[in-house]
Amino acid sequence: MSDTLEYTFKIEDFTPETMPFGRLVEYYSEIKRMLGVSDNLHLVGVVEGSHGSAFAIDKNHEAALVDRLTCLNNKTAPKTAARAQSAINKMLKEDGTSGTFYSANGDNIINFPGKRADDDVQLRIRDAASFTGELYHISGTKEDAKARISTNAYGVVFCTTTKDIAKELRDFLFEDVKVSGRGLWTRGEDGTWDIDEFSITDYAPINKGNLRDSVEKIRGMGIRWPDNTLDSIKSLEEKNGGAQ
Repeated sequence: MSDTLEYTFKIEDFTPETMPFGRLVEYYSEIKRMLGVSDNLHLVGVVEGSHGSAFAIDKNHEAALVDRLTCLNNKTAPKTAARAQSAINKMLKEDGTSGTFYSANGDNIINFPGKRADDDVQLRIRDAASFTGELYHISGTKEDAKARISTNAYGVVFCTTTKDIAKELRDFLFEDVKVSGRGLWTRGEDGTWDIDEFSITDYAPINKGNLRDSVEKIRGMGIRWPDNTLDSIKSLEEKNGGAQ
């Protein structure tokens, strides 16, 4: 009896002969983040037909993998894993296909609808907008620059921008930023909105701070507060836009 179990990540519409190696490495990188057990996971084969990568895991470590897969399906996985799952789906959509992650028994554990999600789109709008999220990926080519931003509302958003803006954004890698630009927004049958494309034309960093930091900042301003501060505030009357 084998001491390992196999799981397979399958990409539809590609074969080992047609899948670009660079793109495949990108998928593997996100799978590593999604599963979180890469030290005990081994690539053991490539399935013919659609491109399928077979991974073997030692039975002693399968419980950790099953727990992670359960959390991914229940939307309770760690942020890094959930972000990777969203990124894989967006990559498949970019590549015009879909994918699945299934067990040796053929059970479809995680479904990546990718391009198939377009069948559920009821409305598409291209418009100017802005959103906030964590900038965690920047890359570039001779033609353009790309960024990935993890958001609470839309999952991972794949963006394009100019090389100049990309250079500036590098200073805020792994930090929250607010980006503005134009994008293609889609609404599915369930009423949720998604961002299929977004071109960044401007950005602003988001300053995070807790209550203690805010209080210390106010104290550091050197304001001379009256002894009865609250009573003084209550006595203020707004007249013609100014306090009297």
